[in-house]
Amino acid sequence: MAKHLDGCDATDAERVGIVCPVYAWGPPRMVRDFINGLKLSADQYAFAVTTCGGTPGKSAVYVDKWIKGRGLDAGFNVHGDFYSPIPGMSEMGIIRFAGWLGRNHIPKHAKERLGDIIEIVKGKRPHEVEKSNASVNLVASMIYGPALGSFKKMDRAFAVTDKCVSCGTCAKVCPRENVRLEDGRPTWHQDCESCYACFLRCPQKAITYNGYPPNEPTHHPDVSPTEFLLR
Repeated sequence: MAKHLDGCDATDAERVGIVCPVYAWGPPRMVRDFINGLKLSADQYAFAVTTCGGTPGKSAVYVDKWIKGRGLDAGFNVHGDFYSPIPGMSEMGIIRFAGWLGRNHIPKHAKERLGDIIEIVKGKRPHEVEKSNASVNLVASMIYGPALGSFKKMDRAFAVTDKCVSCGTCAKVCPRENVRLEDGRPTWHQDCESCYACFLRCPQKAITYNGYPPNEPTHHPDVSPTEFLLR
């Protein structure tokens, strides 16, 4: 998606799927910007799969709304089993509160649902656009918009240590081109996607967040570092 923010013509595809993580009970800003430039035809099959570590809120509903003129034919929420723990993130009260509200409505694990999702998409069958329960959705709706705006400036918490070897990996993995090397050191420019790629993908663990180095594991074991390089 980061490579096609200036527009993507997918009208020749038989099926189009938006697969994305959940940020603050909604899709990342990158997904919204990509969809704004996405061209689809009326007779295509469009679906979305959002993956969360807790509750998804109305993530798939947002994708459905953003695809102007047609919306989604199917929208799924699944629970993932891998995420990189960000120092201090689990201590945020609002995250604990929303988790408590949605404790009985956690989506099924992706592995449990994969077969059914494949059959629905393969058969181009309609499926409801899934969302969390009403309580979670209400809280999420109030938080999501302001959170997306605040994420831009979350890079102020990043700093670089003397471990930096000026390899430039942080700049190469940033989907917003928000990280730039100046005098061989990374600098951030307040257009952060809050994906933490620079923080988690630094081979020297030279970047800190609020003074803390990344916790292990820093990335999914089945995804190689080169697969994250955007430039």
